[in-house]
Amino acid sequence: MLLEWIREKSFPVKAVWLEKVCHRLSDNPSCDVPSRFDIALLALAWGNIGYAAGLSYLRHVGKRAIHAKGTILECGSGATTLLIAALTLRSGTSFVVFEHNLTWYRYMRDLLDYLGFIHVTLVYAPLIDYADYRWYRIPKTLTDDDISLVVCDGPPGSNPGGRYGLLPTMQHRLTKDCVILLDDTHRSAEQKIIDIWRQYRCMKASRIGRFGTHSELVLC
Repeated sequence: MLLEWIREKSFPVKAVWLEKVCHRLSDNPSCDVPSRFDIALLALAWGNIGYAAGLSYLRHVGKRAIHAKGTILECGSGATTLLIAALTLRSGTSFVVFEHNLTWYRYMRDLLDYLGFIHVTLVYAPLIDYADYRWYRIPKTLTDDDISLVVCDGPPGSNPGGRYGLLPTMQHRLTKDCVILLDDTHRSAEQKIIDIWRQYRCMKASRIGRFGTHSELVLC
């Protein structure tokens, strides 16, 4: 309750600041990769920098979002959601986001509405059991089968199976050359997930960022 109260009270100030930053990002007629300055502004406006995605990861996400040819799927919502929303505002790119936490889903829904990002399909997708792991409940209304970019920031590592469920549940919706951006790959759990994913699809994996904090996986 305390966390919800804090978010409610801080929403107006935070939303106004984010609006200014997102306007800078969306006003990008040349479709350039977001500058380090704009990425830093977004991180500052978002707050909680120690927990949010790192600057190099945010910039990498922005680069891939600009060049995405099909639907973009994000697992877990946050600063990256606003970044992608701003960069795809004018392109008409389909952008779907799964969020399992109902309180956070409502907060992000209000924020996206305030910022005018009506093209974003934010889905409340609780975590459910899939045999020996838990992952998002896939909405029946999801018809996208041309997902060319996945930004995989969730579910949290404390979830049974972590982020493993992406490929076994969604692989038939991913394009042949789909790019998966997986955060936190300096952790052994995420490295193990990549090894297991290779059993489902052929992929090329590249660890990026200082100490390999995130990875880019390209399906083949």
